[in-house]
Amino acid sequence: MKPKLIIGAGVGWSATRSIMYSLKNYNHGLGKEDHILYQLSIDDPKHLRSFTESWETKERNKRYGYTDTPTLENFIEIYKKNAVGYDGVTDFTNANQIIRPEYLREIRPALEDNFDVKVLMIFRDPVRRLFSECCAFYNNKWVQTDCKNVKEYFLYVLDNGSITDSENYQKYFNNWKESKYRILPISMEKLYSGRKEELENFLGFSIELYPTAYYPEREVNAPLIDGLQCQKSDTDKLSHDEYHYAKEKLKQHYKCEFL
Repeated sequence: MKPKLIIGAGVGWSATRSIMYSLKNYNHGLGKEDHILYQLSIDDPKHLRSFTESWETKERNKRYGYTDTPTLENFIEIYKKNAVGYDGVTDFTNANQIIRPEYLREIRPALEDNFDVKVLMIFRDPVRRLFSECCAFYNNKWVQTDCKNVKEYFLYVLDNGSITDSENYQKYFNNWKESKYRILPISMEKLYSGRKEELENFLGFSIELYPTAYYPEREVNAPLIDGLQCQKSDTDKLSHDEYHYAKEKLKQHYKCEFL
């Protein structure tokens, strides 16, 4: 029997780490943000060189046992090795969300020859998700900006069209679905409100959900949960009017079939 490979296809700041922890019999030996499939999918030479030569990529590949120039065969070998004695393995890399559809189609036969492949796409209210991302980017200085505080930066992102494409849930879901993968899109809010049957039916087994700081929405009052320091990102809160202003700006992203 082939081991299960559960691929997390995003979306960042939507409790993906909590879901990975919930699948404790599937993530033996492998951490989050493996990035190999994404790395292999890059078709721009300049971006590929920048990505592969970064210190972070080299350290991550060394930690997981990849060669200096990973291949799909290398990925399959390592994941099969880590599945021994367990129900399967997970690749919860948020960048899996944006893998090119051409590459998804190219690798599907090899993945399905070796694994029982299932794809999860966990998403969140677009406004809340984007606000958490902006808080993380601003507070960690991952972005250069003249904005004086995180809320000013969030509004700048909304008003200047510099919104990340992560909110385009429908586009990335379609890329995976049209590439013939078994994929389940499910909202974090639905999952953590006690409706996990759809996820359990898709996976074929019961799970106990690991907590998340994102549900219920508590913004600056979110708890600090063991292993989830990254979810303690919101350092301000949106007013009722600010939330609805942002929702109007993101209205096209609320039109996807599963929101």
